[in-house]
Amino acid sequence: MSSSLSDKNALVLELGARYVRCGVSGERSPRCVERWQVGDMLQKPLSSSEWRQYLYPKLHALCFKLLLVNPSRRRFVVCEDLLLPRVFRETLLNILFDVLNASAVTLVPSMVAVLYATANHTALVVDCGWMETRLLPVFKGVPLPYLYETVPAGSRNCCKVIQRELNSSRDQPMDSSEIVTPATEAMAEDILERACFAQQKDPLPNVVDAEFHAQDNDVLQVPGNLRTDAVEQLILGDEGTEGTSIVDGIVQVLKKAPLDVRAAMLENLLLVGGTAMIPGLAQRVAAEVRETLRHDNEFASASTAVDRAQLVQAYFPRNMLAWVVLLECIRPSSTRLQEVQF
Repeated sequence: MSSSLSDKNALVLELGARYVRCGVSGERSPRCVERWQVGDMLQKPLSSSEWRQYLYPKLHALCFKLLLVNPSRRRFVVCEDLLLPRVFRETLLNILFDVLNASAVTLVPSMVAVLYATANHTALVVDCGWMETRLLPVFKGVPLPYLYETVPAGSRNCCKVIQRELNSSRDQPMDSSEIVTPATEAMAEDILERACFAQQKDPLPNVVDAEFHAQDNDVLQVPGNLRTDAVEQLILGDEGTEGTSIVDGIVQVLKKAPLDVRAAMLENLLLVGGTAMIPGLAQRVAAEVRETLRHDNEFASASTAVDRAQLVQAYFPRNMLAWVVLLECIRPSSTRLQEVQF
Protein backbone atom coordinates (compact mmCIF):
# COMPACT_ATOMS: atom_id res chain seq x y z
CA MET A 1 0.00 0.00 0.00
CA SER A 2 2.74 2.46 0.91
CA SER A 3 4.61 1.79 -2.34
CA SER A 4 1.51 2.50 -4.41
CA LEU A 5 1.01 5.79 -2.58
CA SER A 6 4.61 6.84 -3.10
CA ASP A 7 4.26 6.12 -6.84
CA LYS A 8 1.54 8.77 -7.12
CA ASN A 9 2.87 12.15 -8.19
CA ALA A 10 2.22 14.98 -5.75
CA LEU A 11 -0.30 17.69 -6.56
CA VAL A 12 1.39 21.10 -6.58
CA LEU A 13 -0.35 24.38 -5.70
CA GLU A 14 1.23 27.83 -5.76
CA LEU A 15 -1.08 30.31 -4.05
CA GLY A 16 -0.96 33.95 -5.05
CA ALA A 17 -3.19 36.92 -4.33
CA ARG A 18 -4.55 37.05 -7.89
CA TYR A 19 -3.84 33.63 -9.37
CA VAL A 20 -3.26 30.06 -8.25
CA ARG A 21 -1.02 27.73 -10.24
CA CYS A 22 -1.68 24.03 -10.09
CA GLY A 23 -0.01 21.01 -11.59
CA VAL A 24 1.56 17.63 -10.94
CA SER A 25 5.12 17.03 -9.77
CA GLY A 26 7.39 15.69 -12.47
CA GLU A 27 5.84 17.87 -15.17
CA ARG A 28 7.75 20.82 -16.59
CA SER A 29 5.01 23.44 -16.31
CA PRO A 30 1.72 24.06 -14.50
CA ARG A 31 -1.32 22.39 -15.99
CA CYS A 32 -3.45 25.46 -15.35
CA VAL A 33 -3.38 28.96 -13.92
CA GLU A 34 -6.68 29.96 -12.35
CA ARG A 35 -7.76 33.42 -11.21
CA TRP A 36 -9.17 33.78 -7.71
CA GLN A 37 -10.01 36.56 -5.24
CA VAL A 38 -7.95 35.67 -2.16
CA GLY A 39 -5.99 38.93 -2.33
CA ASP A 40 -9.17 41.01 -2.13
CA MET A 41 -10.65 38.79 0.57
CA LEU A 42 -7.58 39.17 2.78
CA GLN A 43 -8.30 42.89 3.12
CA LYS A 44 -10.78 42.14 5.91
CA PRO A 45 -10.82 39.44 8.60
CA LEU A 46 -12.92 36.40 7.67
CA SER A 47 -14.10 33.47 9.72
CA SER A 48 -13.24 29.84 9.08
CA SER A 49 -16.68 29.15 7.63
CA GLU A 50 -16.36 32.06 5.20
CA TRP A 51 -12.97 30.84 4.01
CA ARG A 52 -14.29 27.30 3.71
CA GLN A 53 -17.25 28.47 1.65
CA TYR A 54 -14.84 30.05 -0.85
CA LEU A 55 -11.88 27.63 -0.81
CA TYR A 56 -13.70 24.30 -1.04
CA PRO A 57 -15.36 24.89 -4.46
CA LYS A 58 -12.09 26.30 -5.80
CA LEU A 59 -9.94 23.38 -4.63
CA HIS A 60 -12.54 20.83 -5.75
CA ALA A 61 -12.64 22.39 -9.23
CA LEU A 62 -8.84 22.52 -9.43
CA CYS A 63 -8.53 18.80 -8.74
CA PHE A 64 -11.50 17.30 -10.56
CA LYS A 65 -12.17 19.74 -13.42
CA LEU A 66 -8.77 21.26 -14.25
CA LEU A 67 -6.15 18.74 -13.15
CA LEU A 68 -8.51 15.82 -13.82
CA VAL A 69 -7.10 13.76 -10.96
CA ASN A 70 -8.53 12.17 -7.83
CA PRO A 71 -6.77 13.86 -4.87
CA SER A 72 -7.57 11.06 -2.43
CA ARG A 73 -4.46 9.65 -0.72
CA ARG A 74 -2.18 11.95 -2.67
CA ARG A 75 0.47 14.24 -1.28
CA PHE A 76 0.00 17.99 -1.74
CA VAL A 77 2.83 20.51 -2.03
CA VAL A 78 1.54 24.02 -1.29
CA CYS A 79 3.62 27.16 -1.81
CA GLU A 80 2.15 30.00 0.25
CA ASP A 81 2.86 33.29 1.94
CA LEU A 82 4.91 33.08 5.11
CA LEU A 83 2.48 35.34 6.99
CA LEU A 84 -0.95 34.24 5.79
CA PRO A 85 -3.66 34.46 8.47
CA ARG A 86 -3.80 31.40 10.69
CA VAL A 87 -7.51 30.89 10.02
CA PHE A 88 -6.82 30.72 6.27
CA ARG A 89 -4.05 28.14 6.65
CA GLU A 90 -6.05 26.00 9.09
CA THR A 91 -9.10 26.04 6.82
CA LEU A 92 -6.97 25.13 3.82
CA LEU A 93 -5.40 22.18 5.65
CA ASN A 94 -8.77 21.07 6.95
CA ILE A 95 -10.16 20.90 3.42
CA LEU A 96 -7.10 19.08 2.07
CA PHE A 97 -7.08 16.45 4.83
CA ASP A 98 -10.73 15.98 5.75
CA VAL A 99 -12.48 16.60 2.43
CA LEU A 100 -9.95 15.80 -0.29
CA ASN A 101 -8.33 13.04 1.82
CA ALA A 102 -4.74 14.13 1.23
CA SER A 103 -2.14 11.72 2.64
CA ALA A 104 0.33 14.52 3.47
CA VAL A 105 0.76 18.24 2.89
CA THR A 106 4.10 20.00 2.45
CA LEU A 107 3.96 23.74 3.13
CA VAL A 108 6.68 25.72 1.36
CA PRO A 109 7.22 29.43 2.20
CA SER A 110 7.41 31.10 -1.20
CA MET A 111 9.76 33.96 -0.29
CA VAL A 112 12.36 31.52 1.04
CA ALA A 113 11.88 28.90 -1.65
CA VAL A 114 12.68 31.25 -4.54
CA LEU A 115 16.31 31.42 -3.44
CA TYR A 116 16.85 27.77 -4.30
CA ALA A 117 16.17 28.57 -7.95
CA THR A 118 18.95 31.19 -7.96
CA ALA A 119 21.65 29.11 -6.22
CA ASN A 120 21.90 31.89 -3.60
CA HIS A 121 21.45 31.62 0.14
CA THR A 122 21.34 35.37 0.82
CA ALA A 123 19.08 38.01 -0.72
CA LEU A 124 16.56 40.72 -0.03
CA VAL A 125 13.51 39.05 -1.57
CA VAL A 126 11.09 41.59 -3.04
CA ASP A 127 7.85 39.83 -4.00
CA CYS A 128 5.92 42.18 -6.30
CA GLY A 129 2.33 40.99 -6.40
CA TRP A 130 -1.18 42.10 -7.30
CA MET A 131 -2.23 43.80 -4.08
CA GLU A 132 1.10 44.71 -2.50
CA THR A 133 4.84 44.20 -2.50
CA ARG A 134 6.36 42.11 0.30
CA LEU A 135 9.98 42.33 1.38
CA LEU A 136 11.83 39.70 3.40
CA PRO A 137 15.60 39.53 3.99
CA VAL A 138 17.05 36.02 3.93
CA PHE A 139 20.59 35.75 5.30
CA LYS A 140 22.50 32.52 4.68
CA GLY A 141 19.27 30.59 4.27
CA VAL A 142 17.65 32.01 7.42
CA PRO A 143 14.68 34.38 6.95
CA LEU A 144 14.62 37.48 9.16
CA PRO A 145 10.89 37.99 9.80
CA TYR A 146 11.43 40.93 12.17
CA LEU A 147 12.57 42.91 9.10
CA TYR A 148 9.52 41.90 7.05
CA GLU A 149 7.88 44.85 5.27
CA THR A 150 4.88 45.34 3.01
CA VAL A 151 4.30 48.18 0.57
CA PRO A 152 0.80 48.90 -0.83
CA ALA A 153 2.11 48.97 -4.40
CA GLY A 154 1.21 46.27 -6.88
CA SER A 155 -0.23 45.56 -10.31
CA ARG A 156 -3.70 46.54 -9.17
CA ASN A 157 -2.55 50.16 -8.76
CA CYS A 158 -1.19 50.16 -12.31
CA CYS A 159 -4.43 48.71 -13.67
CA LYS A 160 -6.47 51.41 -11.92
CA VAL A 161 -4.37 54.10 -13.62
CA ILE A 162 -4.77 52.46 -17.04
CA GLN A 163 -8.50 51.96 -16.57
CA ARG A 164 -9.06 55.53 -15.38
CA GLU A 165 -7.04 57.15 -18.16
CA LEU A 166 -8.56 55.07 -20.95
CA ASN A 167 -12.12 55.66 -19.76
CA SER A 168 -11.56 59.41 -19.38
CA SER A 169 -10.23 59.63 -22.95
CA ARG A 170 -13.09 57.51 -24.36
CA ASP A 171 -16.08 59.32 -22.88
CA GLN A 172 -19.32 58.81 -24.79
CA PRO A 173 -19.93 61.75 -27.17
CA MET A 174 -23.27 63.46 -26.63
CA ASP A 175 -24.23 63.34 -30.33
CA SER A 176 -22.98 59.81 -31.02
CA SER A 177 -25.24 56.78 -31.34
CA GLU A 178 -22.28 54.40 -31.08
CA ILE A 179 -21.86 52.84 -27.65
CA VAL A 180 -18.35 53.12 -26.25
CA THR A 181 -17.41 50.07 -24.20
CA PRO A 182 -15.65 51.13 -20.97
CA ALA A 183 -12.26 49.64 -20.21
CA THR A 184 -12.55 46.92 -17.58
CA GLU A 185 -10.04 45.78 -14.99
CA ALA A 186 -9.35 42.63 -17.02
CA MET A 187 -8.59 44.74 -20.10
CA ALA A 188 -6.33 47.02 -18.08
CA GLU A 189 -4.46 44.00 -16.72
CA ASP A 190 -3.97 42.67 -20.25
CA ILE A 191 -2.68 46.06 -21.42
CA LEU A 192 -0.27 46.23 -18.48
CA GLU A 193 1.11 42.82 -19.38
CA ARG A 194 1.39 43.34 -23.12
CA ALA A 195 2.07 47.04 -23.66
CA CYS A 196 3.58 48.66 -20.54
CA PHE A 197 7.18 48.89 -19.40
CA ALA A 198 9.36 50.81 -16.96
CA GLN A 199 11.49 53.67 -18.24
CA GLN A 200 15.14 53.66 -17.22
CA LYS A 201 17.07 56.56 -15.67
CA ASP A 202 17.76 57.80 -19.21
CA PRO A 203 14.22 57.58 -20.58
CA LEU A 204 13.29 56.96 -24.18
CA PRO A 205 12.35 60.32 -25.75
CA ASN A 206 9.41 59.17 -27.86
CA VAL A 207 7.31 56.19 -26.82
CA VAL A 208 4.91 55.24 -29.60
CA ASP A 209 1.23 54.64 -29.02
CA ALA A 210 -0.01 51.07 -29.00
CA GLU A 211 -3.20 49.59 -30.40
CA PHE A 212 -4.96 47.07 -28.20
CA HIS A 213 -7.66 44.81 -29.63
CA ALA A 214 -10.35 43.99 -27.10
CA GLN A 215 -12.43 40.82 -27.13
CA ASP A 216 -15.41 42.62 -28.69
CA ASN A 217 -13.21 43.67 -31.65
CA ASP A 218 -13.03 47.18 -30.25
CA VAL A 219 -9.65 48.85 -30.77
CA LEU A 220 -8.19 50.79 -27.86
CA GLN A 221 -5.52 53.39 -28.49
CA VAL A 222 -3.03 53.26 -25.61
CA PRO A 223 -1.04 56.53 -25.46
CA GLY A 224 2.73 56.21 -25.30
CA ASN A 225 2.98 58.17 -22.05
CA LEU A 226 0.42 55.87 -20.39
CA ARG A 227 2.52 52.82 -21.27
CA THR A 228 5.23 54.10 -18.94
CA ASP A 229 3.37 56.36 -16.50
CA ALA A 230 1.21 53.48 -15.27
CA VAL A 231 4.34 51.79 -13.90
CA GLU A 232 5.99 54.87 -12.39
CA GLN A 233 3.93 54.79 -9.20
CA LEU A 234 5.46 51.42 -8.31
CA ILE A 235 8.89 53.05 -8.40
CA LEU A 236 8.23 56.59 -7.18
CA GLY A 237 4.91 56.25 -5.32
CA ASP A 238 1.78 58.40 -5.46
CA GLU A 239 -1.59 58.73 -3.74
CA GLY A 240 -2.63 55.32 -5.08
CA THR A 241 0.17 53.66 -3.11
CA GLU A 242 -0.18 55.96 -0.08
CA GLY A 243 2.99 57.76 -1.19
CA THR A 244 5.11 54.64 -0.68
CA SER A 245 6.99 52.87 -3.45
CA ILE A 246 8.94 49.64 -3.86
CA VAL A 247 12.14 51.68 -3.61
CA ASP A 248 11.00 53.20 -0.30
CA GLY A 249 10.29 49.73 1.07
CA ILE A 250 13.76 48.47 0.12
CA VAL A 251 15.44 51.48 1.73
CA GLN A 252 13.39 51.03 4.93
CA VAL A 253 14.44 47.39 5.21
CA LEU A 254 18.09 48.29 4.63
CA LYS A 255 17.98 50.93 7.36
CA LYS A 256 16.49 48.50 9.89
CA ALA A 257 18.89 45.68 9.02
CA PRO A 258 22.01 45.06 11.16
CA LEU A 259 25.21 46.48 9.70
CA ASP A 260 26.71 43.08 8.95
CA VAL A 261 23.54 42.08 7.06
CA ARG A 262 22.92 45.38 5.30
CA ALA A 263 25.74 45.08 2.76
CA ALA A 264 24.74 41.54 1.80
CA MET A 265 21.12 42.63 1.25
CA LEU A 266 22.19 45.59 -0.86
CA GLU A 267 24.33 43.41 -3.11
CA ASN A 268 21.60 40.78 -3.57
CA LEU A 269 18.25 42.31 -4.52
CA LEU A 270 15.89 39.62 -5.82
CA LEU A 271 12.65 40.82 -7.42
CA VAL A 272 10.09 38.06 -7.97
CA GLY A 273 6.38 37.78 -8.67
CA GLY A 274 4.10 38.60 -11.56
CA THR A 275 4.55 42.37 -11.30
CA ALA A 276 8.33 41.94 -11.49
CA MET A 277 7.80 40.63 -15.04
CA ILE A 278 7.07 44.17 -16.28
CA PRO A 279 9.96 44.87 -18.69
CA GLY A 280 12.65 47.06 -17.16
CA LEU A 281 11.09 47.21 -13.68
CA ALA A 282 13.79 45.28 -11.81
CA GLN A 283 16.63 47.27 -13.41
CA ARG A 284 14.89 50.60 -12.76
CA VAL A 285 14.25 49.71 -9.10
CA ALA A 286 17.92 48.87 -8.57
CA ALA A 287 18.97 52.16 -10.18
CA GLU A 288 16.52 54.16 -8.04
CA VAL A 289 17.77 52.42 -4.88
CA ARG A 290 21.33 53.51 -5.70
CA GLU A 291 20.17 57.07 -6.38
CA THR A 292 18.11 57.26 -3.18
CA LEU A 293 20.92 55.95 -0.98
CA ARG A 294 23.40 58.43 -2.45
CA HIS A 295 21.22 61.26 -1.13
CA ASP A 296 20.51 59.61 2.23
CA ASN A 297 22.53 60.94 5.17
CA GLU A 298 22.88 57.49 6.71
CA PHE A 299 24.36 56.00 3.54
CA ALA A 300 26.05 59.04 2.00
CA SER A 301 29.42 58.28 3.63
CA ALA A 302 29.39 54.75 2.21
CA SER A 303 29.21 55.69 -1.46
CA THR A 304 31.25 52.66 -2.49
CA ALA A 305 28.79 50.27 -0.87
CA VAL A 306 25.85 52.12 -2.42
CA ASP A 307 27.27 51.60 -5.90
CA ARG A 308 27.41 47.86 -5.23
CA ALA A 309 23.62 47.58 -5.14
CA GLN A 310 22.75 44.97 -7.74
CA LEU A 311 20.19 42.37 -8.71
CA VAL A 312 20.46 38.64 -8.16
CA GLN A 313 20.64 36.92 -11.53
CA ALA A 314 17.43 35.01 -12.23
CA TYR A 315 17.86 31.91 -14.38
CA PHE A 316 14.11 31.47 -14.76
CA PRO A 317 11.21 33.91 -15.30
CA ARG A 318 10.71 35.95 -12.14
CA ASN A 319 7.11 34.81 -11.77
CA MET A 320 8.10 31.13 -12.02
CA LEU A 321 10.95 30.86 -9.50
CA ALA A 322 8.78 29.37 -6.76
CA TRP A 323 7.23 26.89 -9.17
CA VAL A 324 10.66 25.62 -10.24
CA VAL A 325 11.44 24.86 -6.60
CA LEU A 326 8.07 23.17 -6.05
CA LEU A 327 8.79 20.68 -8.81
CA GLU A 328 11.77 19.47 -6.81
CA CYS A 329 9.70 19.38 -3.59
CA ILE A 330 12.56 20.82 -1.56
CA ARG A 331 12.22 19.66 2.06
CA PRO A 332 14.77 21.54 4.22
CA SER A 333 12.74 24.78 4.27
CA SER A 334 9.30 23.16 4.22
CA THR A 335 6.98 21.77 6.84
CA ARG A 336 5.40 18.40 6.04
CA LEU A 337 2.24 17.53 7.90
CA GLN A 338 0.86 14.02 8.12
CA GLU A 339 -2.86 13.59 8.66
CA VAL A 340 -2.35 12.22 12.16
CA GLN A 341 -0.27 15.28 13.11
CA PHE A 342 -2.88 17.73 11.84
